[in-house]
Amino acid sequence: MMKQPSRRTNLIIWQGSIILISLVTALAPGYYWLFFLLYFIVIMGVMFRSTRKMTKIPPQSKLGSPLFKEKNAIKTAMLDKELTQELKKQFMATMYLLLMTVVVLALFYAYRAIAFIPVHNWLKNYFENDVLVVFLDFLIMYEVVTGLLALPRFLMMGKMASANIMLPQRYIVYRRGIVANDRFYIEFTPDLCYEYNTRRHFVEIKSMSGKQGVRIRLYTDSIASLLEKIKALELKPCKGVTSEEKA
Repeated sequence: MMKQPSRRTNLIIWQGSIILISLVTALAPGYYWLFFLLYFIVIMGVMFRSTRKMTKIPPQSKLGSPLFKEKNAIKTAMLDKELTQELKKQFMATMYLLLMTVVVLALFYAYRAIAFIPVHNWLKNYFENDVLVVFLDFLIMYEVVTGLLALPRFLMMGKMASANIMLPQRYIVYRRGIVANDRFYIEFTPDLCYEYNTRRHFVEIKSMSGKQGVRIRLYTDSIASLLEKIKALELKPCKGVTSEEKA
């Protein structure tokens, strides 16, 4: 399961990126677009490699014997009428991220049109070094724009994390973890817990601390058998009621 970076790590990456981008813009303004492109490629490469490393399926010798197999979980999921509303929340969270991208572009445009020149002139009164002034120009711009977006994004992160549901079409449960869709491996870590709903025919694996932002929902017609296997593992039940009547 993909772990979410800590707030401290996110803050360091955020501030470091802003300083680096501002510095490159000041020293080589004609090549800042190339730096943005390289920066994007590096970030995507790191994320892709981290994801592959975290979801790499261990060899069969380490996984052991399968405890439970489900080949057509989507068939059961489609009968869950309440799932539609949950997926709607997930869709809205995705749309929120897209909207945030549009807002960022709009705020950059507004800042350049309204505040950039006055701030530049104000900085010229205090600093004689042109490179330093340009560096501070962009540093202040990036800090103001991203800062304005940080608070609503922070307030939405918890809701967005709780809305994310991973629905494997097929999966195999092992003592150490779950292999989903023959591609992803979700290890059973001490941070994970389970809850279930026999009426809706699923067991859900999620994080107790919220550090891992995706819920793994395992649908099956054989819910009693799956639940028996899950309860026999070292996973703890999530806090609150986990029962046949939970909606």
